[in-house]
Amino acid sequence: MKNFAILLAFLAVASAASDPQFKIIPAEPLGQFMVFGRITDGFEAEMQRAIAANPNLKRVYIESPGGKNLEARRTAQLLNRQQISIRVGGKCASACVALWAATDRRELTAKARLGLHAGVPVKKAPTALEGIASAARQKITADMLRHAGFSESLIAKGQQTPHNSILWLTPVELASDGVKFTLASTPPNNSFKPRPLRGSA
Repeated sequence: MKNFAILLAFLAVASAASDPQFKIIPAEPLGQFMVFGRITDGFEAEMQRAIAANPNLKRVYIESPGGKNLEARRTAQLLNRQQISIRVGGKCASACVALWAATDRRELTAKARLGLHAGVPVKKAPTALEGIASAARQKITADMLRHAGFSESLIAKGQQTPHNSILWLTPVELASDGVKFTLASTPPNNSFKPRPLRGSA
């Protein structure tokens, strides 16, 4: 257990400092945060600041190509503590899918697409530890996907998809696999009127 904790700490080490690759925009008229870009270092902390400054907003709309799974997991824990839902209406891949899946209140629009593939470590472990680190990363991601009801076969299919390719999934395909979410429709006035699909988380 101690070794696993040390390994997690190693995986969480930040890469060289850089400008944020994401935007978190409070959108009061839409009743939600608009989130775009990669889930990189500082994402959870910035999301926490945005929530503190806008406590009335209870939904995150996200489009993202992915990023760091540990940062995604911490952000999902934050959203769950604050009882904030997460919605995808465009493309959400890799760590973005893990964030979506690990959040208790999950929503998709009909046009949403979730993308799975084999992850690429941001910072590789020394050769002797890379096999252990890779397995640990895969387990973290798989556990986050299981939280939403992803089947073992779909998780395996995602892990077998090369990192330079993406397995895109529609809401219909996800529902057929047993993934739990709410299918949300957004009328012209942007009011929030979700309807359940395959039950709620």
